[in-house]
Amino acid sequence: MSENDDTPVEETSTETAAEASSPDRSEPAALPASLVDRMVGRLGTTSQVYERGLMFQQALGPALEEMLQLSTGLEIDVRPGKIRTGRRRELWAELIDGSIYCTGHLRKWADDVSYFCGAPLVIGLVECLLGGADPETIEPVTRKLSAIELDMSLVIFENLNDVVAAAVSTTDQPKKATVDTPAAEIPEEIDDPVPDYHAAAIGFEIEFAGSSTFAYFIAPQQQLLKTKPAKRATVKDEEAKAQTDWRERLSKRVVRSDVRLEARIALDQMRLADLSRLQPGDVLAFPEETGARVILGGNGKDIYNCALGRTGQRYMVRIEDPTGVDENWRAAFT
Repeated sequence: MSENDDTPVEETSTETAAEASSPDRSEPAALPASLVDRMVGRLGTTSQVYERGLMFQQALGPALEEMLQLSTGLEIDVRPGKIRTGRRRELWAELIDGSIYCTGHLRKWADDVSYFCGAPLVIGLVECLLGGADPETIEPVTRKLSAIELDMSLVIFENLNDVVAAAVSTTDQPKKATVDTPAAEIPEEIDDPVPDYHAAAIGFEIEFAGSSTFAYFIAPQQQLLKTKPAKRATVKDEEAKAQTDWRERLSKRVVRSDVRLEARIALDQMRLADLSRLQPGDVLAFPEETGARVILGGNGKDIYNCALGRTGQRYMVRIEDPTGVDENWRAAFT
């Protein structure tokens, strides 16, 4: 090749390099993250998610109702509820008020799913099963759950997790499903190791004792969209049987509970005028004739009549007889 022939090539090369280094040359615009997520299947359209949500509601609802009734022996109705979409933590923030949260794990399907349940359902169930209350007389209450109520909510989340595992299994062998300890608060974002994926919340309305509350199952849209659930989830007999021990588990939990006892001492009657004149340092004596009578109880519930005594430098009480409490007095300690 001659020198003349070489010249155009060198000029072309020089111009290309100049163009490449020119500050006016614009880079191709990056695709929006939501579009990329939709292209790879992490995000579905509203209609796609809604359609799949309806399929999961039809699969899970009847099985969940059956499991809850089997677990508690009470009449509980489960119907389809709302279907929500959004980022996982966004949905959490919307649902945590007045509810309990629990994380579930479905091996080989989704390692991180979450569940929410309205607190009034748990409170009502514990009142019926431990306190012997009539479901028709229970008033719906939303408050902070006691430690026992929070522990017993695990049964509801186990039922939910089991029916979801049965619905997404493609064989006769259900997915291995576990749940974590329920909590009244969602973890802070800094303590949350799971990416904030596009999620769908599939809701259920739960009717119990004349009132309605909710439960939600939250999973990645990617998994929901590529899974066609069973027409109706069916939980195996041995797994269903394991959930029928609600009353037994509740009773054992109460027996193992730590209870702060209170001993109240009845003193002689005093006129209001004399009571108003009491000052720090005044001393009140125990009744002389009958001795000091002590009522032992806890959580505002009287349990035993006792006598006050003393051994060495320590005052003690001796149990004498029950106060006449009914057989369901343990309900006071939930």
